[in-house]
Amino acid sequence: MAKRISSRLVKKDRLYTYDEAGDLLGITGHTVRAWRSKGLDVMTASKPHFILGAALIAYIESKQIKRSSKGALDEMFCFKCKAHRKPLGAMVDYIPITEVRGNLMGICGHCEGPLHRFTSKAGLGKLSAIYEIAIKGAS
Repeated sequence: MAKRISSRLVKKDRLYTYDEAGDLLGITGHTVRAWRSKGLDVMTASKPHFILGAALIAYIESKQIKRSSKGALDEMFCFKCKAHRKPLGAMVDYIPITEVRGNLMGICGHCEGPLHRFTSKAGLGKLSAIYEIAIKGAS
């Protein structure tokens, strides 16, 4: 499983070797060396090679793409397409998790894979204008 690396410990005005940068970030020096071929700016005029802290911060932050994205109100996230899609026939099931929050589950109109969206019980009112909602697990 990939590890999320934080750039908060890196000082922007300091020079780091591969091993120093790796120790600081909790990874190996070989990983930092591999980043060089993937776009990390490294000072190669002398040996040992140095990495400017600002370049290291910029590289790490460029790799930390925000994974969470908001879809439109009439869209849900498709696990198969890995994108926001509209449910087939605008039919979804609401499955309560707690008293105030639950999952909307449906079928993707594009690939027929599972769709998912967290929502509050109070938010079902405005979503019922868009979807035909069946409440599951209600007593």
